[in-house]
Amino acid sequence: MCSTSVVAVTHLSGSNGRIEFTLDGLTFRRTRSAAAARGVGRLHQVGWSAIDRATVTSSATGKPVLEIQVVGAAPVERRKHDPHALKLKRGMGDEARGFADLVNHEVATRRRWQSAAAVDA
Repeated sequence: MCSTSVVAVTHLSGSNGRIEFTLDGLTFRRTRSAAAARGVGRLHQVGWSAIDRATVTSSATGKPVLEIQVVGAAPVERRKHDPHALKLKRGMGDEARGFADLVNHEVATRRRWQSAAAVDA
């Protein structure tokens, strides 16, 4: 009998940085110039409670872009300067969608826990 297992993607590296899935939330790692262009530190963390959802869109050139919607984050004029977006290589659409699904699942799970805790209190 042959079984296949699916391993969740817990980090993605893109053209302007890297994003990692952690117990506390998401961690963005960027070069000094990419961080400065986005107005954040080279290591930028976003906790699970601040994350609304993750989506995958396409850039003008057709590359996948992972966008993390953060509660209370100021809107950016250009996606290029969004501290919560990561442009990926053209062939990484499946990995990006898998990562977005993992983030959305984690956010939904934490919301259910919070709702259950509020009911019990």
